[in-house]
Amino acid sequence: MKNAAINPDFLRFLVCLFICALLVLAITTKLQPAIQNAGNEIIQLEPAVEEIPSVNPDDFQKIAVNHARKTDSGLLLYRDEASRPKVVWFYSHITGSESVANAILVNADKNDIPLSLAFALSYVESRYKAKAVNHNKNSTTDRGLFQLNSASFSKLSEEECFNPDINAKHGLTHLRFCLDTAGNEVAALAMYNAGTVKVKSGSTPQMTLDYVSKIMSYREGLDSLFAQEVVAKLETSQPVRVAVLN
Repeated sequence: MKNAAINPDFLRFLVCLFICALLVLAITTKLQPAIQNAGNEIIQLEPAVEEIPSVNPDDFQKIAVNHARKTDSGLLLYRDEASRPKVVWFYSHITGSESVANAILVNADKNDIPLSLAFALSYVESRYKAKAVNHNKNSTTDRGLFQLNSASFSKLSEEECFNPDINAKHGLTHLRFCLDTAGNEVAALAMYNAGTVKVKSGSTPQMTLDYVSKIMSYREGLDSLFAQEVVAKLETSQPVRVAVLN
């Protein structure tokens, strides 16, 4: 029996198929390690350039701690004779009375108390009313700009409590005591309202917390308005105009 002739086209097909199989095997074998190690691949980066700090690293902690302590521009400007009239003008419009404004300014300066804090306290206590009166449930009475309590300030007469200068003197001296005792403004305001014992013992009532919140909120608005109507105008030497703070 004669051998069947092999079709040349079929032979070429087999050769091509064999070559393709070899190529696939070679490529798969070469890529396998890379596929297996793709998840653990280490990418070499260029060496990092060490940045030079803008401040001394030894001062980092000090800066972080003091970050929240804002410099009171109001007090600085009030102590400068050139800008003092603008500060008096601003707070006279805020309080509606130059005598009330001056009483608070003078005593805030003496006690080194930020102006916006002093005025915010007076606003929440009395709305800047020199003859404001509040009768408490314990039969004591709060009087004047800083609502001096009749029991705590028993040596002061009613007339003295209604005097803006005397009231601001005792009110802000007491706030200075609270600031020194508490070490921070929030706790100091709580002490001013509820007393040192309650705050130190952790028994600050909710109404006092609300009271502190009102003061800090009003103070923020006061600072913003002061920056807009006084600081900015002084920097550009433009005529100063005050807006109404509700």
